[in-house]
Amino acid sequence: MTALDEIGLIASREIRKNLRSLKGLILVGLSLLGAIIVTVVKIKADEFQQGKLAEDNNIGPEKIHELQEYALTQVYGDPQMGKHLANAPTVLYALLMVTIWLCPLVVLVLGFDGIPADLQHRSVRYWTVRTRRGSYFTGKVVGLWTVVALLTLMMHLLIAGVTLIQGGSGTAPAGSTLGWGVQFYLATLPISAAWCGLGTLISAQFRSPIYAMLVTAAGFASLFVLQAVGRLWQLKALLYVYPNWYDALLLSPRIERVGLGALVCFGISAAATALGTFLFARSDV
Repeated sequence: MTALDEIGLIASREIRKNLRSLKGLILVGLSLLGAIIVTVVKIKADEFQQGKLAEDNNIGPEKIHELQEYALTQVYGDPQMGKHLANAPTVLYALLMVTIWLCPLVVLVLGFDGIPADLQHRSVRYWTVRTRRGSYFTGKVVGLWTVVALLTLMMHLLIAGVTLIQGGSGTAPAGSTLGWGVQFYLATLPISAAWCGLGTLISAQFRSPIYAMLVTAAGFASLFVLQAVGRLWQLKALLYVYPNWYDALLLSPRIERVGLGALVCFGISAAATALGTFLFARSDV
């Protein structure tokens, strides 16, 4: 078999294992439940907000749109970004933010035992005599990323469908809602790839799944703290290590910035996978 065949074999096994496992089924259920809750709460909040503003201050949809544009401009520090994202259905944007910020947790829950469980039960030996170690490690990353992407897709499809039924939250036609839904979903893929690479790199250093989970959680938390310090003290170098920071590039209306964000995120994933492969190739399994 070629290296690609081996990666595909390991990845498909990882996908089946996660989707058939109890934790996978629980995450699917929680993802769908979370999507429903976010949709209902956001739509009702928007209806209440628009009705209240119109009643109390005689503020129409155009003024509300201007306020959204101003708020998003302040968040991203870019008037072009504010103008661009203000046109998106707010429920889809809210889901995107929830998806991005919960991505490390999903990766942690799904991937902490990917390699450690095989090491603990010695089943890794079955695979390492049939595939290259680099293919085994890469297949684990690709399989985990695929499962995370599928869970995210289910959430986005559900909310996009509800948003369409609700008339795009009252602000966007069906075509626009679908377009924004696709754009937002695609923006999550490079970010989740980076987290999957980092999570697999950290967890693969342990034979015990529980230790792998704890250290991976600590590693992810450390990255969050670093970016918080970077934001507080205006140290951009600390922001670059946190994959979620690149959402500002991936959501940009400028294609070159989107490409840069995707390149960096996939680069983080590739670097983590390469380092993990190097360490795994020299470990005693």
